[in-house]
Amino acid sequence: MSKRQKRLARIRQNPNNVSLDDLRKVLEDYGFEYKQTVGSHYTFSVTIGTTTKLLVVPFRRPIKVAYVKKALKLIDEIIGLEDIDDEPDDSTED
Repeated sequence: MSKRQKRLARIRQNPNNVSLDDLRKVLEDYGFEYKQTVGSHYTFSVTIGTTTKLLVVPFRRPIKVAYVKKALKLIDEIIGLEDIDDEPDDSTED
């Protein structure tokens, strides 16, 4: 199991107690970009397929479970697309 998978598994097992640093590392592992913001929110963006999705997380410690679950849902979408891209083509010409 890679470090990327271990970090994700740790957050999935306990979404109640996630620090911003841990969430940020996992999001960046899956292609999210941290957008520097002024104020009390952190913004992450990712392009899934042809759409750009934003995840806005308020500055609170620990991060509320709803935001962690939303991040996990977006990561699952990315993983689903990676799995589709990795499947071999069945169309072989003879």
